[in-house]
Amino acid sequence: MAYQDNLIRIIKDSNYWPSFERPDFLIELNVLADDALSKNTIEGYLAALLIYHQICEEMVRLLLDDAHFFIQLSVFPSEITFPKKNKAMFGQVLDELKSTVSFDGKDDFVKKCDEINALRIEIVHKLTRQSTLESIKLQLEKIQILFNEIYQLFDVAHDTWRVAFKDLRKDIDWDEYLTEK
Repeated sequence: MAYQDNLIRIIKDSNYWPSFERPDFLIELNVLADDALSKNTIEGYLAALLIYHQICEEMVRLLLDDAHFFIQLSVFPSEITFPKKNKAMFGQVLDELKSTVSFDGKDDFVKKCDEINALRIEIVHKLTRQSTLESIKLQLEKIQILFNEIYQLFDVAHDTWRVAFKDLRKDIDWDEYLTEK
């Protein structure tokens, strides 16, 4: 029963719970996006847009990993696996998050991610139709605000998942299910 033993090893060590691969780099990118936006140039606006959007995608992926891990723990000792969709686009990953278990702030988080994605599409695909650089700046300022709201919702949700994992780790005697002792 390699599946069960692996899941038990993961729940018993919080270092293996779902998390960002490189959280320090994401923080660095966030600062870079804020700095790029403040330059008031088209390059800065587009760089900020790309970075905010990509960090949002990483947050969506992590909350999806949290939900999948919670489902695996909830149905244990039954097995359920979720394929990794590393090549899935933002909208596809967000749709998958929409269809998983609920969590506090999920509806707001998804709505704001949909909004930031729609704004990105509007800016990128209609860049040559923009009337002024100022109009792009206004849209990016709105995206920055949305990004900060998304981050706050993400932070609360991810912390809530980690508390749920901690409670599950504490409340169940996982060792009794180990097959490889």
